[in-house]
Amino acid sequence: MSADDPHDSAPPAVTVEAAETAPAPVAVATELLAPVQAAPPAVAEPEMLVEGLRQLQQRIPGFTQLSVREKRSRARAANLDAEFIESGLHAAEVWRDTQLIAKRSGEELRQEQEEIRRWEEVIVELRAILDGIEAANLKRKHRLGTAILQIYRILGIYFRRSRPEDAYMRPYYERMRRAYQATQQFRGRKKNEPAAE
Repeated sequence: MSADDPHDSAPPAVTVEAAETAPAPVAVATELLAPVQAAPPAVAEPEMLVEGLRQLQQRIPGFTQLSVREKRSRARAANLDAEFIESGLHAAEVWRDTQLIAKRSGEELRQEQEEIRRWEEVIVELRAILDGIEAANLKRKHRLGTAILQIYRILGIYFRRSRPEDAYMRPYYERMRRAYQATQQFRGRKKNEPAAE
Protein backbone atom coordinates (compact mmCIF):
# COMPACT_ATOMS: atom_id res chain seq x y z
CA MET A 1 0.00 0.00 0.00
CA SER A 2 1.07 3.58 -0.57
CA ALA A 3 2.14 5.89 2.20
CA ASP A 4 -1.06 7.81 1.62
CA ASP A 5 -3.25 4.83 2.53
CA PRO A 6 -5.43 5.93 5.50
CA HIS A 7 -5.34 2.38 6.91
CA ASP A 8 -1.53 2.45 7.07
CA SER A 9 -0.96 5.84 8.70
CA ALA A 10 -1.72 6.32 12.38
CA PRO A 11 -3.85 9.34 13.32
CA PRO A 12 -1.87 12.23 14.78
CA ALA A 13 -1.83 12.38 18.54
CA VAL A 14 -3.86 15.23 19.97
CA THR A 15 -3.41 16.40 23.55
CA VAL A 16 -5.68 18.85 25.31
CA GLU A 17 -4.47 20.62 28.41
CA ALA A 18 -7.05 21.57 30.97
CA ALA A 19 -7.45 25.30 31.16
CA GLU A 20 -6.92 26.87 34.55
CA THR A 21 -10.09 28.54 35.69
CA ALA A 22 -10.62 30.82 38.62
CA PRO A 23 -13.00 29.54 41.30
CA ALA A 24 -16.56 30.67 40.82
CA PRO A 25 -17.57 33.57 43.09
CA VAL A 26 -20.49 31.57 44.44
CA ALA A 27 -18.23 28.66 45.42
CA VAL A 28 -15.80 31.00 47.12
CA ALA A 29 -18.59 32.82 48.93
CA THR A 30 -20.28 29.65 50.18
CA GLU A 31 -16.99 28.35 51.58
CA LEU A 32 -17.54 30.83 54.39
CA LEU A 33 -20.48 28.76 55.59
CA ALA A 34 -18.65 25.42 55.62
CA PRO A 35 -19.08 23.87 59.10
CA VAL A 36 -15.63 22.22 59.15
CA GLN A 37 -12.38 23.79 57.98
CA ALA A 38 -9.33 21.55 57.53
CA ALA A 39 -7.05 24.57 57.84
CA PRO A 40 -7.57 27.99 59.42
CA PRO A 41 -9.94 29.92 57.10
CA ALA A 42 -8.59 32.82 55.12
CA VAL A 43 -9.59 36.30 56.23
CA ALA A 44 -12.84 37.22 54.49
CA GLU A 45 -12.84 40.24 52.22
CA PRO A 46 -15.93 42.51 52.42
CA GLU A 47 -16.86 41.83 48.78
CA MET A 48 -16.76 38.08 49.40
CA LEU A 49 -19.04 38.45 52.43
CA VAL A 50 -21.51 40.55 50.47
CA GLU A 51 -21.64 37.95 47.69
CA GLY A 52 -22.00 35.12 50.19
CA LEU A 53 -24.81 36.85 52.08
CA ARG A 54 -26.68 37.58 48.86
CA GLN A 55 -26.43 33.92 47.89
CA LEU A 56 -27.52 32.94 51.39
CA GLN A 57 -30.72 34.95 51.09
CA GLN A 58 -31.82 32.67 48.25
CA ARG A 59 -31.41 29.60 50.46
CA ILE A 60 -33.45 30.84 53.45
CA PRO A 61 -37.06 29.56 53.35
CA GLY A 62 -39.59 32.39 53.34
CA PHE A 63 -36.94 35.11 53.26
CA THR A 64 -38.67 38.46 52.73
CA GLN A 65 -38.79 42.10 53.81
CA LEU A 66 -41.76 43.71 55.55
CA SER A 67 -42.80 47.34 55.73
CA VAL A 68 -43.27 49.02 59.12
CA ARG A 69 -47.04 48.75 58.70
CA GLU A 70 -46.81 45.04 57.87
CA LYS A 71 -44.65 44.41 60.94
CA ARG A 72 -47.09 46.27 63.19
CA SER A 73 -50.07 44.36 61.81
CA ARG A 74 -48.40 41.08 62.78
CA ALA A 75 -46.94 42.16 66.12
CA ARG A 76 -49.81 41.16 68.42
CA ALA A 77 -50.21 37.56 67.27
CA ALA A 78 -46.46 37.11 66.77
CA ASN A 79 -45.58 38.08 70.35
CA LEU A 80 -47.93 36.01 72.46
CA ASP A 81 -46.86 34.81 75.89
CA ALA A 82 -44.81 31.59 75.77
CA GLU A 83 -47.03 29.84 78.34
CA PHE A 84 -50.13 30.82 76.36
CA ILE A 85 -48.57 29.39 73.19
CA GLU A 86 -47.67 26.13 74.92
CA SER A 87 -51.17 25.77 76.35
CA GLY A 88 -52.63 26.44 72.91
CA LEU A 89 -50.43 23.75 71.34
CA HIS A 90 -51.63 21.22 73.91
CA ALA A 91 -55.23 22.13 73.15
CA ALA A 92 -54.59 21.93 69.39
CA GLU A 93 -53.15 18.41 69.71
CA VAL A 94 -56.26 17.23 71.55
CA TRP A 95 -59.03 19.10 69.77
CA ARG A 96 -60.66 17.26 66.90
CA ASP A 97 -61.50 20.48 65.02
CA THR A 98 -57.94 21.91 64.93
CA GLN A 99 -57.42 21.00 61.27
CA LEU A 100 -60.71 22.68 60.33
CA ILE A 101 -60.01 25.91 62.24
CA ALA A 102 -56.22 26.34 61.89
CA LYS A 103 -55.76 24.60 58.52
CA ARG A 104 -52.99 22.56 60.19
CA SER A 105 -53.02 19.65 62.60
CA GLY A 106 -51.86 19.96 66.19
CA GLU A 107 -48.68 18.08 65.26
CA GLU A 108 -48.01 20.49 62.37
CA LEU A 109 -48.45 23.46 64.70
CA ARG A 110 -45.98 21.86 67.13
CA GLN A 111 -43.47 21.43 64.28
CA GLU A 112 -43.97 25.06 63.28
CA GLN A 113 -43.19 26.15 66.84
CA GLU A 114 -39.99 24.09 66.78
CA GLU A 115 -39.00 25.62 63.44
CA ILE A 116 -39.49 29.10 64.92
CA ARG A 117 -37.22 28.16 67.84
CA ARG A 118 -34.47 26.98 65.49
CA TRP A 119 -34.63 30.16 63.40
CA GLU A 120 -34.55 32.27 66.58
CA GLU A 121 -31.12 30.74 67.27
CA VAL A 122 -30.01 31.81 63.81
CA ILE A 123 -31.24 35.36 64.47
CA VAL A 124 -29.27 35.54 67.72
CA GLU A 125 -26.06 34.42 66.00
CA LEU A 126 -26.52 36.79 63.04
CA ARG A 127 -27.10 39.72 65.41
CA ALA A 128 -23.91 38.79 67.27
CA ILE A 129 -22.02 38.73 63.95
CA LEU A 130 -23.49 42.11 62.96
CA ASP A 131 -22.53 43.60 66.35
CA GLY A 132 -18.99 42.28 65.91
CA ILE A 133 -18.67 43.66 62.36
CA GLU A 134 -19.97 47.07 63.49
CA ALA A 135 -17.54 47.11 66.43
CA ALA A 136 -14.59 46.22 64.19
CA ASN A 137 -15.53 48.97 61.73
CA LEU A 138 -15.96 51.49 64.55
CA LYS A 139 -12.39 50.74 65.64
CA ARG A 140 -11.20 51.26 62.05
CA LYS A 141 -13.05 54.59 61.86
CA HIS A 142 -11.55 55.64 65.19
CA ARG A 143 -8.00 54.83 64.05
CA LEU A 144 -8.52 56.71 60.79
CA GLY A 145 -10.22 59.69 62.46
CA THR A 146 -7.47 59.95 65.08
CA ALA A 147 -4.80 60.01 62.36
CA ILE A 148 -6.68 62.68 60.35
CA LEU A 149 -7.17 64.88 63.45
CA GLN A 150 -3.47 64.61 64.24
CA ILE A 151 -2.57 65.70 60.70
CA TYR A 152 -5.01 68.63 60.93
CA ARG A 153 -3.72 69.80 64.32
CA ILE A 154 -0.02 69.54 63.44
CA LEU A 155 -0.54 71.36 60.14
CA GLY A 156 -2.33 74.13 62.08
CA ILE A 157 0.64 74.44 64.43
CA TYR A 158 3.06 74.59 61.51
CA PHE A 159 1.12 77.36 59.76
CA ARG A 160 0.84 79.42 62.94
CA ARG A 161 4.64 79.31 63.07
CA SER A 162 4.87 80.34 59.37
CA ARG A 163 7.11 77.50 58.25
CA PRO A 164 8.00 78.26 54.59
CA GLU A 165 8.87 74.66 53.84
CA ASP A 166 5.25 73.66 54.54
CA ALA A 167 3.60 76.37 52.42
CA TYR A 168 2.68 73.87 49.70
CA MET A 169 0.34 72.18 52.21
CA ARG A 170 -1.75 75.29 52.88
CA PRO A 171 -4.47 74.62 50.25
CA TYR A 172 -4.99 71.13 51.68
CA TYR A 173 -5.08 72.44 55.24
CA GLU A 174 -7.56 75.21 54.34
CA ARG A 175 -9.85 72.65 52.72
CA MET A 176 -9.69 70.50 55.85
CA ARG A 177 -10.33 73.55 58.05
CA ARG A 178 -13.47 74.57 56.11
CA ALA A 179 -14.86 71.04 56.29
CA TYR A 180 -14.04 70.73 60.00
CA GLN A 181 -15.62 74.10 60.89
CA ALA A 182 -18.75 73.28 58.90
CA THR A 183 -19.06 70.02 60.82
CA GLN A 184 -18.66 71.80 64.18
CA GLN A 185 -21.25 74.43 63.25
CA PHE A 186 -23.73 71.72 62.24
CA ARG A 187 -23.18 69.91 65.55
CA GLY A 188 -23.69 73.18 67.42
CA ARG A 189 -27.01 73.77 65.66
CA LYS A 190 -28.19 70.24 66.42
CA LYS A 191 -27.23 70.65 70.08
CA ASN A 192 -29.17 73.92 70.41
CA GLU A 193 -32.31 72.60 68.73
CA PRO A 194 -35.19 72.03 71.19
CA ALA A 195 -36.05 68.43 71.85
CA ALA A 196 -39.09 67.15 69.98
CA GLU A 197 -42.08 66.68 72.24
